[in-house]
Amino acid sequence: MDQRVRNIIIIIGVALLLFLIYYFINIVSYILIAAALSLIGRPVEKIIRKVKIGKFGINRTISAVFTLLLLCSVLLGFFWFFIPLVANEVSQLSDINVQDIVNYIENAFDQIRLNSPGWAWMIPVKGSLSTYMRSEFTNIVNISEVSNVFNSVASAVGNFFLMFFSVSFILFFFLKEENLFGNLILVLVPTKVEDRVIKVIDSISRLLKRFLIGIMCQITGIMVLSTIGFTIIGMGFSHAVIVGVFAGLLNVVPYIGPWIAAAFGMIVVLAHHLNDNFSSVTLPLMFLVIVVVIIVVIIDNIVFQPLIYSSSVKAHPLEIFVVILMAGTFAGILGMVLAIPVYTVLRVIAGEFLSEFKVIRKLTYKIE
Repeated sequence: MDQRVRNIIIIIGVALLLFLIYYFINIVSYILIAAALSLIGRPVEKIIRKVKIGKFGINRTISAVFTLLLLCSVLLGFFWFFIPLVANEVSQLSDINVQDIVNYIENAFDQIRLNSPGWAWMIPVKGSLSTYMRSEFTNIVNISEVSNVFNSVASAVGNFFLMFFSVSFILFFFLKEENLFGNLILVLVPTKVEDRVIKVIDSISRLLKRFLIGIMCQITGIMVLSTIGFTIIGMGFSHAVIVGVFAGLLNVVPYIGPWIAAAFGMIVVLAHHLNDNFSSVTLPLMFLVIVVVIIVVIIDNIVFQPLIYSSSVKAHPLEIFVVILMAGTFAGILGMVLAIPVYTVLRVIAGEFLSEFKVIRKLTYKIE
């Protein structure tokens, strides 16, 4: 076959593949989520497979089923514990009158103007906050019509169950057949580069497994530390758990996630202390929320992040910082969340196929 014809066929094939990925992006997402979860569940599946019952061992099918059930149990257990707390928090917040919050904040501003005149220039003009909040609240009510809310919730629930079933079904086969995902990739590559692609897949699997397990440990650690800290400062255990879990989940958004959690924590404190004096009770508690977040961020930067980023993905912290900033500029918060896994995959591929370039060798020399 003529080389020009071959190149045209390759270009058309790649274009068609990209179109199919875009068109079936939901299915591709399910496959990638299942592949990521299989990396987390693989060590568990191997441990289960080593168990002996008398003279009989556990085959891959049974070990895959048990691993899948264990992962689902952890997820459902988390929701079983967390959802009642969220429902109770939402119920309490829904009983609060917005005007009471506005009045409380404006009275607090009056106290600050009286006690600290030097800070008065930073405080909104009296009445402007009330007008702004009423306007925003009215817009929310107008947008969130009952029928639209019902349709949105029903659609979200339907999509969640579809995703849960699809990911679970795919995950079972990824756990049962360890090389299944790699074999799917090998189908798409030329035979002459299969050995190099297998090496790339092995490296990516190893690095991403370390990273994902590290992220799970980091999220859990942030949740526990934040909950303990918020409880100690007097937020109340149920409120502390809500804000702590929120802080742990938001920590996957690098750099800005903890401060979004801090803002949420201060809102919770404000909403539940409307009957207390702002200067002597609410303001100090809001300040302590920030202190707890700062302490947790410091622990995260000193302990968790070096173990996860430097040890798992073999990249310099400054390198990670620049990549996250670039990803955030290009794709917002989602880009920041996916920056490290995507960058890890690209580094491994570039290290294998583009190692003749000096800049690639410098960026990938730490990858084992």
